[in-house]
Amino acid sequence: MERPELLLLAGGIRPGSLNEKLIGCAVQAARDRGLPATRLSLADYRLPLFGAEALSIDEVPEALALKAMFRRHDAVIIASPEHNGSVTAMLKNALDWISCPGEGEAAQHYGAFRRKPFALLSASSSPFGGLRGLSQLRQILTTVNAWVVPEQLSVPHAHRAFDATGKLADPLLRTLLDELVDTVAGAVRHEAVEGK
Repeated sequence: MERPELLLLAGGIRPGSLNEKLIGCAVQAARDRGLPATRLSLADYRLPLFGAEALSIDEVPEALALKAMFRRHDAVIIASPEHNGSVTAMLKNALDWISCPGEGEAAQHYGAFRRKPFALLSASSSPFGGLRGLSQLRQILTTVNAWVVPEQLSVPHAHRAFDATGKLADPLLRTLLDELVDTVAGAVRHEAVEGK
Protein backbone atom coordinates (compact mmCIF):
# COMPACT_ATOMS: atom_id res chain seq x y z
CA MET A 1 0.00 0.00 0.00
CA GLU A 2 1.73 3.12 -1.24
CA ARG A 3 -0.42 5.91 0.21
CA PRO A 4 -2.41 4.91 3.27
CA GLU A 5 -5.42 7.08 4.00
CA LEU A 6 -5.29 8.73 7.42
CA LEU A 7 -8.17 9.88 9.60
CA LEU A 8 -7.25 12.62 12.08
CA LEU A 9 -9.31 14.05 14.91
CA ALA A 10 -9.09 15.92 18.18
CA GLY A 11 -10.76 14.45 21.24
CA GLY A 12 -12.57 17.67 22.11
CA ILE A 13 -14.32 20.54 20.39
CA ARG A 14 -13.63 23.52 22.63
CA PRO A 15 -13.00 26.70 20.58
CA GLY A 16 -9.29 27.53 20.44
CA SER A 17 -8.42 24.00 21.55
CA LEU A 18 -4.70 23.29 21.73
CA ASN A 19 -5.40 19.76 20.50
CA GLU A 20 -7.30 21.11 17.49
CA LYS A 21 -4.18 23.13 16.67
CA LEU A 22 -2.00 20.06 17.11
CA ILE A 23 -4.17 17.86 14.91
CA GLY A 24 -4.07 20.62 12.29
CA CYS A 25 -0.28 20.35 12.33
CA ALA A 26 -0.55 16.57 11.93
CA VAL A 27 -2.91 16.96 8.96
CA GLN A 28 -0.38 19.26 7.31
CA ALA A 29 2.49 16.87 8.05
CA ALA A 30 0.54 14.03 6.42
CA ARG A 31 -0.30 16.09 3.34
CA ASP A 32 3.30 17.27 3.05
CA ARG A 33 4.15 13.56 2.66
CA GLY A 34 1.55 13.07 -0.05
CA LEU A 35 -0.72 11.07 2.25
CA PRO A 36 -4.49 11.44 1.90
CA ALA A 37 -5.61 12.96 5.21
CA THR A 38 -9.20 13.47 6.36
CA ARG A 39 -9.82 15.74 9.32
CA LEU A 40 -12.85 14.74 11.35
CA SER A 41 -14.63 16.81 13.99
CA LEU A 42 -16.58 15.03 16.71
CA ALA A 43 -18.88 18.08 16.71
CA ASP A 44 -20.32 16.80 13.43
CA TYR A 45 -21.63 13.64 15.13
CA ARG A 46 -24.44 14.19 17.64
CA LEU A 47 -24.20 10.97 19.60
CA PRO A 48 -26.45 10.05 22.53
CA LEU A 49 -24.74 9.08 25.75
CA PHE A 50 -23.64 5.50 25.30
CA GLY A 51 -25.57 3.10 27.52
CA ALA A 52 -28.08 5.70 28.72
CA GLU A 53 -30.79 4.13 26.56
CA ALA A 54 -31.18 0.60 25.24
CA LEU A 55 -30.21 1.53 21.70
CA SER A 56 -28.26 -0.59 19.25
CA ILE A 57 -25.78 1.14 16.96
CA ASP A 58 -28.12 0.36 14.06
CA GLU A 59 -30.64 2.77 15.64
CA VAL A 60 -28.14 5.65 15.78
CA PRO A 61 -27.32 6.90 12.25
CA GLU A 62 -24.66 9.31 13.53
CA ALA A 63 -22.83 6.43 15.23
CA LEU A 64 -23.01 4.31 12.09
CA ALA A 65 -21.61 7.20 10.04
CA LEU A 66 -18.75 7.72 12.49
CA LYS A 67 -17.96 4.01 12.55
CA ALA A 68 -17.94 3.99 8.74
CA MET A 69 -15.37 6.80 8.75
CA PHE A 70 -13.09 4.77 11.01
CA ARG A 71 -13.55 1.65 8.85
CA ARG A 72 -12.88 3.55 5.63
CA HIS A 73 -9.44 4.81 6.67
CA ASP A 74 -6.23 2.82 7.01
CA ALA A 75 -4.97 4.52 10.17
CA VAL A 76 -6.13 7.03 12.76
CA ILE A 77 -4.31 9.85 14.55
CA ILE A 78 -5.97 11.28 17.66
CA ALA A 79 -4.94 14.43 19.54
CA SER A 80 -6.54 13.96 22.94
CA PRO A 81 -6.99 16.55 25.66
CA GLU A 82 -6.55 15.29 29.21
CA HIS A 83 -9.55 15.68 31.52
CA ASN A 84 -8.99 14.64 35.13
CA GLY A 85 -6.22 12.26 34.15
CA SER A 86 -8.19 10.59 31.37
CA VAL A 87 -9.72 11.24 27.96
CA THR A 88 -12.63 13.57 27.34
CA ALA A 89 -16.13 12.24 27.86
CA MET A 90 -16.90 13.13 24.25
CA LEU A 91 -14.04 11.01 22.89
CA LYS A 92 -14.81 8.06 25.18
CA ASN A 93 -18.47 8.19 24.16
CA ALA A 94 -17.52 8.18 20.47
CA LEU A 95 -15.12 5.25 20.89
CA ASP A 96 -17.76 3.30 22.81
CA TRP A 97 -20.27 3.75 19.98
CA ILE A 98 -17.71 2.82 17.31
CA SER A 99 -16.86 -0.37 19.22
CA CYS A 100 -20.51 -1.54 19.19
CA PRO A 101 -21.28 -4.48 16.93
CA GLY A 102 -23.80 -3.67 14.22
CA GLU A 103 -26.20 -5.94 12.38
CA GLY A 104 -24.41 -9.18 11.50
CA GLU A 105 -21.23 -8.36 13.45
CA ALA A 106 -20.02 -10.65 16.20
CA ALA A 107 -19.90 -9.19 19.70
CA GLN A 108 -16.41 -7.93 20.59
CA HIS A 109 -15.29 -8.15 16.96
CA TYR A 110 -14.27 -4.47 17.02
CA GLY A 111 -14.10 -4.36 13.23
CA ALA A 112 -13.48 -0.61 13.02
CA PHE A 113 -10.43 -0.97 15.28
CA ARG A 114 -9.03 -4.47 14.75
CA ARG A 115 -5.34 -4.29 13.76
CA LYS A 116 -5.79 -0.68 12.59
CA PRO A 117 -2.75 1.48 13.41
CA PHE A 118 -3.40 4.42 15.73
CA ALA A 119 -1.04 7.22 16.75
CA LEU A 120 -1.63 9.37 19.81
CA LEU A 121 -0.91 13.05 20.42
CA SER A 122 -1.70 15.46 23.20
CA ALA A 123 -1.21 19.16 23.86
CA SER A 124 -1.65 20.66 27.30
CA SER A 125 -0.74 23.87 29.06
CA SER A 126 0.54 21.70 31.94
CA PRO A 127 4.20 20.62 32.19
CA PHE A 128 3.15 17.00 31.57
CA GLY A 129 1.62 17.57 28.15
CA GLY A 130 -1.42 15.34 28.71
CA LEU A 131 0.58 12.14 29.27
CA ARG A 132 -1.88 10.64 31.76
CA GLY A 133 -4.72 10.99 29.28
CA LEU A 134 -2.64 9.34 26.56
CA SER A 135 -1.97 6.40 28.85
CA GLN A 136 -5.71 5.94 29.38
CA LEU A 137 -6.43 6.32 25.65
CA ARG A 138 -3.79 3.73 24.79
CA GLN A 139 -5.42 1.28 27.21
CA ILE A 140 -8.90 1.89 25.76
CA LEU A 141 -7.73 1.40 22.18
CA THR A 142 -5.69 -1.69 22.99
CA THR A 143 -8.76 -3.21 24.64
CA VAL A 144 -10.69 -2.93 21.36
CA ASN A 145 -7.82 -4.56 19.44
CA ALA A 146 -6.40 -1.42 17.84
CA TRP A 147 -2.69 -1.43 17.04
CA VAL A 148 -1.38 1.66 18.86
CA VAL A 149 2.14 2.51 17.72
CA PRO A 150 4.59 2.80 20.63
CA GLU A 151 5.67 6.33 19.76
CA GLN A 152 3.48 9.23 20.85
CA LEU A 153 3.82 12.99 21.10
CA SER A 154 2.85 15.11 24.08
CA VAL A 155 3.34 18.86 23.92
CA PRO A 156 3.75 20.49 27.36
CA HIS A 157 3.19 24.23 27.93
CA ALA A 158 1.25 24.10 24.67
CA HIS A 159 -0.22 27.58 25.14
CA ARG A 160 3.29 28.73 24.09
CA ALA A 161 4.01 25.95 21.57
CA PHE A 162 2.40 27.37 18.43
CA ASP A 163 3.50 30.32 16.32
CA ALA A 164 1.21 32.98 14.85
CA THR A 165 0.43 30.75 11.85
CA GLY A 166 -0.62 27.80 14.05
CA LYS A 167 2.51 25.75 13.42
CA LEU A 168 4.60 24.18 16.15
CA ALA A 169 7.30 26.71 16.95
CA ASP A 170 9.88 24.20 18.20
CA PRO A 171 11.73 22.45 15.33
CA LEU A 172 12.22 19.37 17.52
CA LEU A 173 8.47 19.02 18.07
CA ARG A 174 7.88 19.44 14.33
CA THR A 175 10.42 16.68 13.65
CA LEU A 176 8.85 14.38 16.24
CA LEU A 177 5.40 14.95 14.72
CA ASP A 178 6.72 14.25 11.22
CA GLU A 179 8.33 11.04 12.48
CA LEU A 180 5.10 9.95 14.17
CA VAL A 181 3.15 10.44 10.93
CA ASP A 182 5.81 8.39 9.12
CA THR A 183 5.57 5.70 11.81
CA VAL A 184 1.80 5.27 11.59
CA ALA A 185 1.92 5.25 7.77
CA GLY A 186 4.70 2.66 7.95
CA ALA A 187 2.59 0.57 10.33
CA VAL A 188 -0.18 0.46 7.72
CA ARG A 189 2.27 -0.73 5.08
CA HIS A 190 3.66 -3.35 7.48
CA GLU A 191 0.17 -4.62 8.29
CA ALA A 192 -0.68 -4.81 4.58
CA VAL A 193 2.39 -7.01 3.98
CA GLU A 194 1.83 -9.15 7.10
CA GLY A 195 -1.84 -9.63 6.27
CA LYS A 196 -1.12 -11.15 2.85
